[in-house]
Amino acid sequence: MSLVKLTGEEELIRLIKLLSERGYKLIGPVLQEGVILYKEVGRDYRFPKGLKEIQGKGYYRVFKGGEGYFSYVHGFYSPKHFLHPPTETLLKLEPSLKQDTAIGSEPLALIGIRACDIKALFILDDIFINRNSHPDEHYKRRREGIFIVGVNCVYTGDTCFCGTMGTGPFIEEGYDVSITEIGEVFLIRAGSERGKEIVEQLRGEEASDEHLKKERELIEKARERTKIDMDITGLHQKLLPKLESPLWDDIEKRCLACGSCTMVCPTCFCYEVRDEITLDGSSSTRIRSWDVCFREGFSAIHGIPIRSTIKARYRQWLMHKFSYWVYQFGTYGCVGCGRCITWCPVGIDIREEVKKLAS
Repeated sequence: MSLVKLTGEEELIRLIKLLSERGYKLIGPVLQEGVILYKEVGRDYRFPKGLKEIQGKGYYRVFKGGEGYFSYVHGFYSPKHFLHPPTETLLKLEPSLKQDTAIGSEPLALIGIRACDIKALFILDDIFINRNSHPDEHYKRRREGIFIVGVNCVYTGDTCFCGTMGTGPFIEEGYDVSITEIGEVFLIRAGSERGKEIVEQLRGEEASDEHLKKERELIEKARERTKIDMDITGLHQKLLPKLESPLWDDIEKRCLACGSCTMVCPTCFCYEVRDEITLDGSSSTRIRSWDVCFREGFSAIHGIPIRSTIKARYRQWLMHKFSYWVYQFGTYGCVGCGRCITWCPVGIDIREEVKKLAS
């Protein structure tokens, strides 16, 4: 599917209204408390315009003065926040054994999603649905009705490395509609039949070869900016012999084991399940919440943690992303979004650590 239209900014507003008219619950990027967040928005939603985002090691700032609508990348939220929520009710039981497992039936439209986060959805799909003998019904039902409006990155953050991981910055699959901002115009591309039906209703004209050429130039520049000096070919095999490397001791001296990296990671999926019973015994609720492998008790068996040191826990996290995951699911567990670098309070750069370990 490659229906492409050249439109103006007023058609972005029309795009949102068309999705709202079709009953989608709209999730879009907004500026709130100094951070770009994905959150529920209404049919009168407008993309934030003129924002400039700076990300670094343990550093995040948003300023006015950016060019156009999409001169930022992303904050700490990712689509995972809405498909695999931080906390959700799995089951509610009453003495009559009546069960309530209702999942919101309102389909989601994720607006302004970047290529790395769309790749992360494919990874979560494998975990919760495709390679799971017992698919997660909560995730599956939310995923089935999703409509994705993606944005091709022509601006990149200093912590982004999707070009190295092969996950961006151009969206190649998994979207319904994609947007590329070129100056004051937008290339609107359909990636599905649902997307085609929406794009055909937008006012505009067929994109010229000149605009398509300009798009390729912008994307290639963005791709080069997101590449680091690291070859990921066979990386999962190169890391396996490094389990006893002294480099882990160096990381342990800096890591706080706070779990911030796992909270913002778009592919981390670990969770815990607990039952909460009312004092009068009138109902019992089963709740699922995100968990982090940096917590000492995460690996506990009979009350004794298997990974009792920060070194062991960080090693497990990094090795899972860049080695074990390949053996489990056939792909790396990292999409190069850079969130774990930006939101690490001590500025640990996973790119640097992996390069040192693999050398």
